[in-house]
Order: sequence, then C-alpha cells, then structure tokens
Amino acid sequence: MSAAKRSEILELARTMGYLADPSSHADRRMDPSRARIAAVIPEPDRWVFGSILAGLHDVLTPTGASLSVYQGFSGPERARLFGSAGVARRADVVILVPMPRGVSTAQVAAIGVPAVVAGAVVEGLPSVGIDDVAVGRQATNYLINTGFRRIAYASYTDHEGSPGNASLRRGQGFIGSMDRAGLDPSWRVQVPFGPEAGRAAAESLLGGDRLPDALVVCSDEMAAGMMSVFRRAGVRIPDDLAIIGVDDHPVAELVHLTTIAQPARQQGRLAATMALQLLAGTLQPEAITLPTRLIVRESTSRSAVG
Repeated sequence: MSAAKRSEILELARTMGYLADPSSHADRRMDPSRARIAAVIPEPDRWVFGSILAGLHDVLTPTGASLSVYQGFSGPERARLFGSAGVARRADVVILVPMPRGVSTAQVAAIGVPAVVAGAVVEGLPSVGIDDVAVGRQATNYLINTGFRRIAYASYTDHEGSPGNASLRRGQGFIGSMDRAGLDPSWRVQVPFGPEAGRAAAESLLGGDRLPDALVVCSDEMAAGMMSVFRRAGVRIPDDLAIIGVDDHPVAELVHLTTIAQPARQQGRLAATMALQLLAGTLQPEAITLPTRLIVRESTSRSAVG
C-alpha cells in the first residue's frame, strides 16, 4: 500500500471515530500543521489558566496545528473528559491544565494518546509547572524575615469543596516555614472558589477577635478582593495588615500587591513545544520546574513592624 493511500485510510478511520493504531502518529511527524491537540482545563477565564492557554496558542498557531479546548470545572469532570474515547479519537496529544487530583500517571498513559501536563510538575510525564510548596515557603519566609510573627494563610476550595492542588501545596509551604520559625501555623481561612472568594475570606477574618499582622494569600485575585474589603472596613494596608499574593496577576501592580510571580504563559509555551516534540518522536518524558520571583510592593512595606 502506498504511503498516500495508507494516510488516506487512517484519516478516514479517525473521522469515523475509530482509534488509530500507535504507528499512525508517525504519519503526522513530518507535518505539524495536521496535528490535533486537545487541552483539558478548569476555567479559561482564570488568569493562570488563560495565560497557559495563550502560551499554547503562541506556539501552536504558527504551525497550523489545531487546538481544541475542553472545560471541566472539577477534577473528576476533567478526569472523565481526558479519559473519554471522544477526546482520544479527536486528538493526537492531550494537554492537561493541570493534572486532575487523584489521577495517576498510569491512568494518563491508558488514554491511548500522548499527554502533556501544564501548570503542575508530574514526575514520569512530560510536564511543566512551578514548585507550589516552595512558593508558599518563599512568601511566608519573606514575611517572617521582615519581622512579622502573627501570620495567617488564606486559600479556597475547588468546585468539589476540596482544596485545589496549588492551594494545598502552598499551604504546606506556609506551615513548614511557620513551624521552622517556631510560629503558630494554625491561623488559616479557607472559602469556596469563586469571584467572591476574597470578600468571603476578608469578612471571615474581620469577624474574628483580632486580625493577623500579615497574610499569605494563595492567589493575587483573591488577595486583591480581600484588600478591597479590608480598606472599606478601615483596615490600613500595610500598616494594620500586610498581604502577599501569588501569580503576579496584572491586578497586583494596580493595587500595589507584593507577590510571588510565576511564568504562567511560559508554561503554556513549553507544554505546546513538548506536545509537538512528542508528535515528532523527539521528546523523552521530562518534568520541568520553572523558577518563581518575589516582587515587593507597598502591601508589605511597613515602615516599622511591631
């Protein structure tokens, strides 16, 4: 059978919904413009996931490769999506943004098409992300090293009511740093994810007996919402309460928020590059941890810490 006829038959099989055999990927290696890539993502309107998507487009659009986006709010919903025959039939590579909680590398391998993870570092899989435990530690250490002692951690749960992987790991970094400094790590507030998460967390703290001296907040979006509520309540930032967030979301500079910056768009670019390298047969599974950066702004710059 000629190569052209074989390619025609395999394309017909894919169109009709049959899973092509693994050797069919070799036919696409010489032509990235025919690559079909599927991204499974929670909410594309969240800054970090939207930035990763933008990074995917940065790399894939010039090649002509197609990118389909599947949205699953909860971890189980995303797991069902990427494990479904429908996604596997329509994709040559699946990019998980990020890896659904509770899913093993063996389960990812079982979907029948290559997979890449963006937004989380997963050993044994092509993946790119940041070290969220180190992020929590970095933010907490900065507050401790500038003299704060009564520090709280604010985070949110996901659509299932469980802590998301990033929030959970950043909290682990917070607890570890507080423990090592001999400080109490038990002051934590957690609210459901959503546009009102910052308001709910701030109101929870305002309803307590006393505010902490400083806050580590799991995202800039949440931190900005908290700052708005605190200021309306007459809490002076940073004189009464210092706040540090995570991401370097564009809003962070607008509200003068100290943050731990992560290269979200770069994660998307690298994940897209990995996907194309998988199709070309030139990539060995590699877990890439990108560096983060402390950006100090006015929200923690108290002239004298008591």
